[in-house]
Amino acid sequence: MKTRPAAQTKSIWGTFASELRQDLAEGEEPLVAATADADCSEPSDISLTATAEGDEPATLSPKSDFIEKWAAKRAEKPKAGAADIVAPFLMRIERQKALLAEFETDPAGFASWRSAWFRKVAGGFGISIGHDLIDAGGGLRYLVVDTLRDVCEFLDDLAHHAQTDSEFQRALSENRLVRSSRRLGV
Repeated sequence: MKTRPAAQTKSIWGTFASELRQDLAEGEEPLVAATADADCSEPSDISLTATAEGDEPATLSPKSDFIEKWAAKRAEKPKAGAADIVAPFLMRIERQKALLAEFETDPAGFASWRSAWFRKVAGGFGISIGHDLIDAGGGLRYLVVDTLRDVCEFLDDLAHHAQTDSEFQRALSENRLVRSSRRLGV
């Protein structure tokens, strides 16, 4: 059974913009002025000129530079995966530091174990670099330390490592691709 090719969706704005330019240039159709929102501080550029008598139709003098104004702000849409890889990882490390501080203040009441990279284990704390298959180099993905201070020091060193080591940054990039393909079901 053959499947039909997926229909490409078109943005109405592209069609709208060209039609608006054409309408404004030709001046054939009268435009309806939109009322300004109470939130807008600037008055509308479009002015409505109407005669007092009902015999003549109301005319608008188009003064809006909507297309020209916003076309100057047009930008390329960011491509998936083009963003900095290190910044989100550093934010994840900061989240772990916040969880660590929360654990230090109330070890018995700490309930965010599913989000934490650290766990209580025999002899101290086990730390894994996230729940992903990230390798910090040399097979280093999991270690056991003695104290909470060691956990904090490891997180600091890991942040520095993520910022300076190009191989680790490549591993982060590959891990992001694996996670996104898993989410998309590829």
